[in-house]
Amino acid sequence: MNKHYITLFLSLIASGTLYAQDAPTIITQPSNGETVNLYRTTKGYEGQYTGAVACQSTGDWQRLVFGNDGYVYLENPVNSFYSQSWIKGRLTDDNTIEFQLPQAIYSEDDIFSGEKKYGYLNCMHKVTDGNTVTYKPNEAGEAQVLRYTWKDNTLTLQKQADDDIIGVCNDNGAWVSYGEETSTATRVDDNYSQPSATATVNDGLMLYMGADETSQTYPVKYAFDGDNVYLGDLTTNLHGYWIKGEMKGNTATFPATSLLGIDTKTASYVYVSSGVMGKGVSEVGDEFDKACLSSEPLVFTYDPSENTLSSRQMMFVHKSKDDDRSSNIFDTYRYPLISHWDKVAGRPFPPLITAYMPWDDMFGYAAIEFKLSYYSQDGDNPYLDPANLFYCLYIDGEKVEMTPDNYSRITESMTDVPYSFDDSYDFYKLDDNNRRIYFYTEPKKTIGMEAVYVDGDQRYSSGVTEYTLTDPTGVDVSDVGQKHVEKVEYTDLLGRRVNKPSKGVTVRTVTFSDGTKATTKYIR
Repeated sequence: MNKHYITLFLSLIASGTLYAQDAPTIITQPSNGETVNLYRTTKGYEGQYTGAVACQSTGDWQRLVFGNDGYVYLENPVNSFYSQSWIKGRLTDDNTIEFQLPQAIYSEDDIFSGEKKYGYLNCMHKVTDGNTVTYKPNEAGEAQVLRYTWKDNTLTLQKQADDDIIGVCNDNGAWVSYGEETSTATRVDDNYSQPSATATVNDGLMLYMGADETSQTYPVKYAFDGDNVYLGDLTTNLHGYWIKGEMKGNTATFPATSLLGIDTKTASYVYVSSGVMGKGVSEVGDEFDKACLSSEPLVFTYDPSENTLSSRQMMFVHKSKDDDRSSNIFDTYRYPLISHWDKVAGRPFPPLITAYMPWDDMFGYAAIEFKLSYYSQDGDNPYLDPANLFYCLYIDGEKVEMTPDNYSRITESMTDVPYSFDDSYDFYKLDDNNRRIYFYTEPKKTIGMEAVYVDGDQRYSSGVTEYTLTDPTGVDVSDVGQKHVEKVEYTDLLGRRVNKPSKGVTVRTVTFSDGTKATTKYIR
């Protein structure tokens, strides 16, 4: 905001349900100053169709900035609501940071009037009305002062009362079901372990057993630097990051858990650990097999004659050093064998279209799912460098150019989509091989997919796989997968259907042929 004690809110009625007419400032960039990376553990609420759902999370990334302008800035104050904005406050003499609320943290265009509406962070209290429990903003003034304790590099949310939360409200003061009850965030700096300039660095291919008991391949790097050994590029979003171990003879030993780095895309801390299969217990008491973090070091054996590293353990790449829930494990590598990789250019195998969502006249889009290969058609099917692999979409024989006008999460137009690209909105990387893409041009005859390996000015094409439409409603999907997309719906935070994503918060729900749904919240 423009001032610490917010003066932009010129009027606030007694119930706290009306804000000023002047447009508030949403802070998307803090002042320059000391930036502190925080490892965050929270408990609160997340908005769903049924209302607020309790949630908790650990290992999330948050930033605190002590600005050169004398103010303190806190990023994404409600963990479940990724606003990509900051609130502004002051550090007092007693290790307390105070933020005078309400402060605007997001905006959206009203679907009826077209006017811009704002969402605000508030201190809130629980209200029970019959069988309905909700939260309402506190009165203005002292009850709207949000306080954190900043001590020993730890930021802790202070609560005025047991039933209080900090929550997100629309401009009428109505809670939109996102809130935070508790938050503790401790300083954890990014990982800067790097091999020296004189280290022997290898491009490597890691052969491992996947969860489905099949052999899989993933490109990595490994390096030897005196008595130190490094593994790098162990997950998609953190290229250029390494974990460090110690070489003794032909044994490379890494800690049981190593910080890989901060993944700014998923806003989380990422770790690499040794793992074991253990047992978990469901909510109804049923026991099940569960991948668990191990306290044992991660050990590899080095074969100097083959220049390989191998392990009989499982290696996990995961969010949070404290929580091994399956949803926090990004990658699992069982019995990894890392060999030197001589990269070779070649033609990738063509994509395989596996599912199609017919064109929707009301909302103006369709979608396809398809499978990609990382192997070349040439020679003995050598593995191709994923960094050089792209796919292209064709509608009725014409290559589609994706532009920011239709694809709201990209900033530049593109026809070549990187294999690894995923914006969790129009482009989805479902797993290592499978993708889903939405498109906004209605096909009349065919849909095509092409895979391309790009090596400088040279393009190696797989050729175009075409699917022919069989009737006016789209492709007969019975031959392209048992599960396919049936419909996609957009709603605002109040559950009202909207034609397309707009400024602010939009919820997209994908319904599949088996009745399952996937919900994504999008803020821009």
